[in-house]
Amino acid sequence: MAKQNHIKPKGKGTAEKPYQIGTAAELYWFAGLVNGTLVGVEKDASANAKLMNNITVNEGVLDANKDLVSGKDFIPWTPIGTSDDDAYTGTFDGKGYTISGLYFNNPTSYYVGLFGCIGANGKISNVGVLDSYFQFGAQGGGVCGVNNGELQKCSNSSTVIGNERSEAIGGVCGKNSGTVRDCKNTGSVSGQEFVGGVCGYNKDSGIIDNTALN
Repeated sequence: MAKQNHIKPKGKGTAEKPYQIGTAAELYWFAGLVNGTLVGVEKDASANAKLMNNITVNEGVLDANKDLVSGKDFIPWTPIGTSDDDAYTGTFDGKGYTISGLYFNNPTSYYVGLFGCIGANGKISNVGVLDSYFQFGAQGGGVCGVNNGELQKCSNSSTVIGNERSEAIGGVCGKNSGTVRDCKNTGSVSGQEFVGGVCGYNKDSGIIDNTALN
């Protein structure tokens, strides 16, 4: 299985000096920092970051029909923030850039997307997820699996597939109890229950405002 290098980006992860992510290696390092999987580096689930460029992890993940291209050794992705207990609680500003070529394929997993789970204090904005493939059990989307914070001006044009008969399969966000605003989906979304273009399942406390399905 192909692997991705990890390189620490510039910045300190603070509000004043967020990490400046401009390559796939820096994106994977940031995911490891938030998830606590970097050897010898203390976990920081509230680290702040901003994108500096469009980032491509894998080339040509989807074909023209948004189906997975077979026969390639794609580098796998581990979502940022892996569960409600290990949610991402920082601020991530995409600055209008995109992340392409994420590949996640585990039909029984939960909390899947660019971000797995966003905590109440987490804020994701101005990022698009392109040419990516996410297959999971439930609670997944192109940008995030579960949102308890804020998603703003985010988009998905990737393929999202949920396999289990349970809640939350969405193009942008699987399950929302926070705020989803000015987001859109032009990707392919499929599942059995609680499936939506932008959001699969919106809890009573959740707010979805000014979104477009396509």
